[in-house]
Amino acid sequence: MKALNRCLILLLFLSVAIPLTAWAQQDEYYVTIGVFAIKDNAIRYTTKANKAGFSAQYAINTKNHNYYYVYLLQTAERRKAVSFMLKVRAESEYKDAWIFIGHLGVDQVAEEKPAEQPVTPAVTPVVAPVVAPIVAEDKPADVTPVKKDSVVEVKVPAKRVVKGKLFMFKFINAENGNEIRGEVHFSESKKATQYQAFKADEAIDLPAPKNSAGLYYINTIAPGYKPLLTPFNYKDPLPVSSGTGPEGEIIIPLSLERAKRGDYIEFNNVSFYRNSVVLHPQSEMELMGLADLMKEHKDYQVRIHGHCNGTEDRDIITLGTSTKFFESDPTNVKKRASAKELTELRAEAVKRYLVGQGVEEDRIKVKGEGGKLMVYPQNSVYANYNDRVEIEITRH
Repeated sequence: MKALNRCLILLLFLSVAIPLTAWAQQDEYYVTIGVFAIKDNAIRYTTKANKAGFSAQYAINTKNHNYYYVYLLQTAERRKAVSFMLKVRAESEYKDAWIFIGHLGVDQVAEEKPAEQPVTPAVTPVVAPVVAPIVAEDKPADVTPVKKDSVVEVKVPAKRVVKGKLFMFKFINAENGNEIRGEVHFSESKKATQYQAFKADEAIDLPAPKNSAGLYYINTIAPGYKPLLTPFNYKDPLPVSSGTGPEGEIIIPLSLERAKRGDYIEFNNVSFYRNSVVLHPQSEMELMGLADLMKEHKDYQVRIHGHCNGTEDRDIITLGTSTKFFESDPTNVKKRASAKELTELRAEAVKRYLVGQGVEEDRIKVKGEGGKLMVYPQNSVYANYNDRVEIEITRH
């Protein structure tokens, strides 16, 4: 009888302990507006957000070099976090708000001694993971041992053979210091039609320019930001450098200003298959967040702008009668269409999804822009980001 009681107690303990353990390991979602290496900057940025009416907080991420994250919302519900993030983007200056997934802890860094000189109000830019607004904890690439015939072989990455100089160009939001996605073009004159294109935030092997002055002209392209055309001294880049990376690449930060525009929501994960009206599966979470936002705020009306890569006619795949927005379906229809028709169908597909989620149809308008408002050149490394929708917020 005692043995039976002990078994029952053990089973009861396990039934309680296992769910509690699982709950303790559950990720949290933080709607984040800035990441800072210096605590004073995080405090200033938090204070600024609170003066704007938010309940901002900051916390340290001990797994990411002890950076301080400034966030506006912490929740265990991903859907709630996405909806709030879109609201922040639509209604505030924090157009680059993003979601950090993981756990932020208490401040574990010793307090710095107060500086004798007043602290400048400028926020020190640091690298923040904003390429995708929903960001899981980064894990360093480990050197993986491979077991073979009881002998451990270590795979060592091959060392890059550099023909020119290694550089990394980082695009930084001038307002909050967050890093942004973009493309950098190099030419040897301001009006050149020939250029070399590379992604920002990647180590690139840049050959020397052919001119005797050793100068390139840099042109930046980043969605929602003013382009920056500036000379770059290939021979002597150190005065504008912020240090070196793991491969010895010279890091060049470029501060970009947002283009002034109306109340738009820019999606980071809403995209389409090439020449198709079918959405990529990762698009659903942000669109679901938009539906939740519109159901909560009845004064919101939206105009959905559809875009595509290129202006030429093409063979496309439409949804047909399918209600499967995020996967192919036998009822999908192939047809020949103009760029404008493709983008109208894309905008209409997003409208159909929102209506299916409970948003009133008369609150949604659509417009096909064709390929006339591409954010990247048609043949660039980021050309797939031209296949997108933008949401313009209007109110009653």
